[in-house]
This record gives sequence, structure tokens and C-alpha cells, in this order.
Amino acid sequence: MHLKKKIEKENVNLIVGVGDYADTSVLRDIEFKFWKKLKTEKNFEKILGKERYLRLLKKIVKSQKIILNSLKKLNKPFFGIYGNSDYLNKDVKKYSLNGLESFFKTSLFCLLKTSKKRFKGIFIRGLSGYRGASSKGLINIDNVKKKKLKKFNEGWVKRLKRLFTNYNNKKFNVFVVHDVPYGYFDVIRYKKSPLYGKSIGDKYILRFIKKYQPSLVLCGHMHEYQGKKKIGKTILITTGSAADGKAVIIEIDEKKGKIKKIKFIQ
Repeated sequence: MHLKKKIEKENVNLIVGVGDYADTSVLRDIEFKFWKKLKTEKNFEKILGKERYLRLLKKIVKSQKIILNSLKKLNKPFFGIYGNSDYLNKDVKKYSLNGLESFFKTSLFCLLKTSKKRFKGIFIRGLSGYRGASSKGLINIDNVKKKKLKKFNEGWVKRLKRLFTNYNNKKFNVFVVHDVPYGYFDVIRYKKSPLYGKSIGDKYILRFIKKYQPSLVLCGHMHEYQGKKKIGKTILITTGSAADGKAVIIEIDEKKGKIKKIKFIQ
């Protein structure tokens, strides 16, 4: 059964997206092929040529559009963050294409960049974006780029601090983030990847989960994983890839502030 039909059958009250709405599998393999050339600054246009890159980009942006339009047809509130495979307006503006934000201009859609939202009795914190392998120190880079990435990492921590300002651990708190925390669902299984077998989770995200212990953390990025683990009192769930028909249905008792049921769709 198509994932959309499965969700309709469940009659959910809120849909949460953990990013990577676009299909960038072809671009990913190109990135791995030209790994040394691309490293920190991904100039695919230079590698592929403008014409070929534009054809590929249009296809990717279209795949993003199809998914988000499909979500709109469900006519349910949707809180989404974006990941490393998503294309924002600034990424595609010069090609006269519509980016991710264009699809959130509706009362039911809410894009959580570094945002706090309340849905009934649930408090949701969403962090969009992603720290790449170079930002995590997994790739050797020169000193100029190290300074640039140091600044990026400092900004990342500031965003996390801002997100958890005035945190109330007596409420049911959900933290939605694209990447997985370091050590949890983060070992690369894709053999074509230059980082195959390595743990590539985010240590800053792990630090903030351990410190604040949100009731529930929802994450994605590692498409090959789906499941749940605990970090202290926090329940961590990686949703699985929607492209493979995977998702998770979570039933929450808002009054008691407890998870009643977790059902993985596979």
C-alpha cells in the first residue's frame, strides 16, 4: 500500500517531516565519485557542466514538489524541517525555480527553521539544516576552511541554545532534527560512500539531548535506519525513508504527557 494511503487510514492529527523531501540519490553518487574535488564546497555545476546540472536540478526540485504537494492533499497540519537534500529558494533562485519555502505558504504547513511551536498540549522544537562531514572533522581540510567551519559550528550551537531557551521539562517536549545524534543509528552502511563504516552522527545534538532530556526526539538523514532507542529518559526515533514506504505513527496522551503507542510502518 502506498504510504499516503497508509497515513490516511491512520487518521493522524499532525504530520511531522524530518527533512530530505527531494530525491537526490543521483547527485549523491556523483558527490561520492568526485569526493576529493567537492569536499567542502559542492560546485556540481562545474563538475557536470551547466546544461547537465540544470537538467538534474530540475528533476530533483520536481521530486521535492511532488512529495510536498502529496502532503498538502492529506489536508492535515504539517510541521517540517529541512535536511541536506532539500533545496531552498536561495539555492534555486538563479535558475528561476521554486524552493522549499514556496510550499509552506499555507495555514496548514509550518516550516521549523529554528522554531518552537505548540500543538495542543505538545511543545515542539524544530532545527532545520545539517552539519556535513567536514564540519564534524571527518574530512581533512586546509586552515582557511577550518576557520570558516569553526564559525559555522559556533552558529550551530547558538541555534541549539536559542531553541532550548526557557525549556520546561515538566511539559511533553518533542525535538525534531534532521541528523541523528552521535552514536545512534549513525554508522554508514552504503558501501559507495567514502565514509562507509564510520559513525557520522552529530555530537552537538547528542549533547543537548543529554542535557535537556526532551520526551521525544524525531530524526532522519540516515535513510537506511528505522527504529527507536533511549538516551536517558528521552525516546529517540528515526522514522525511516518515506521513499521506501516507511514512517512511524506515535500516539500521545497530551493530558498525562506520555507516549501511549509507537507503530512503525514498513
